[in-house]
Amino acid sequence: MRTILFVAIALFVFISPSGGAHVYVYEVVTKDTTFQTASKLHPDSFLMYNGGEDVILRLTVLKIYADKEFEQALEDYGLQSKNVRYMPHEANAGSDNRSRVPFYWWR
Repeated sequence: MRTILFVAIALFVFISPSGGAHVYVYEVVTKDTTFQTASKLHPDSFLMYNGGEDVILRLTVLKIYADKEFEQALEDYGLQSKNVRYMPHEANAGSDNRSRVPFYWWR
């Protein structure tokens, strides 16, 4: 019985698509800047870890890489030096009037 349970859990871990980590390349728009960066954080985690929707007005996933391809993601998007590449910023990017979830320090 234990062997069957072990095999079932092992198959679930190896077959499950959420079992593997990913590298996400993001385009981030704040009130004052627009930039690209790479992170291993899931988009929801990245958003909450970096100030929530109070700080990040728009978060776009440009590409998803396998976990072991972090260096490739940096190279493909020119992020090697500091893992950031600043983009031209729209003048009206900070005039977003949508209702946002407030950022709380304990998140």
